[in-house]
Amino acid sequence: GAALHAAPVIGAGAPRAPHVTKVSIPGTDSEAMLMHLDLAGIACSSGSACSTGAVEPSHVLTAMGVPWDKAVAALRFSFWKQTTPEDVDYVVEQLPEIVAKVRQLAGVLGR
Repeated sequence: GAALHAAPVIGAGAPRAPHVTKVSIPGTDSEAMLMHLDLAGIACSSGSACSTGAVEPSHVLTAMGVPWDKAVAALRFSFWKQTTPEDVDYVVEQLPEIVAKVRQLAGVLGR
């Protein structure tokens, strides 16, 4: 969907762990996204693996020079040996609607 095409992979082209993908979805914030993803049964994170759970952008992204607006909209998807293609398909199917909801809410709240 359009939501995925506009979500750049952070660190694309750089050496990184093959089972982790970090994307920034413009017009959203990670905390709102995490809430809606959780309601859809999708486990995800906004911080690095060593994150403290703070609402601020990941210190790793800050150190990488990722702009604040992209860092606060960043999500970390991790895959492991029990992740199935169907799991990935489910996320891809759900994500556009979740992004639309979060963007609509942000518009209503004037964010």
